[in-house]
Amino acid sequence: FHSQTTMAQKGSDAVQKLLQLAKPTFVNGRWRKPAINARKLAGIRRKMVASGVEWDPRPLRDRGGDKPLKLTKWEREREARQKKIAENMRNMPQMIAEYRKARQDLRTKTRKKKERTEEQLYLIATGRAQNEEEPWKIFADDRKK
Repeated sequence: FHSQTTMAQKGSDAVQKLLQLAKPTFVNGRWRKPAINARKLAGIRRKMVASGVEWDPRPLRDRGGDKPLKLTKWEREREARQKKIAENMRNMPQMIAEYRKARQDLRTKTRKKKERTEEQLYLIATGRAQNEEEPWKIFADDRKK
């Protein structure tokens, strides 16, 4: 039993060395290829497992194999979008009240602009107004804004 434990420890050291050799290294500002490529590593792994050396069943973790899936954009942003929708729904009564108030203010503002005296309306109706564009001036001002 004791010899199996030391063999497993030696095996794990050997496994760690092999995994390090299977990684690219950055030396003097350049990347060097792995000393052992993936195909050779797989063959060595099979032989070591067959001879009884314990090998981590998930060695891909050392090579970045446990990265989360990228997913599509809408799947990645779904949770944030749901939170934003829930927040907006909570604020909806206040937003509606603000919108209605703004529309009411705008309506009263335009009504005040359109109010004319009886004399002005008479002159406009008879075509004797000082400036013929005067009736439409209100609408032109609104378009500029």
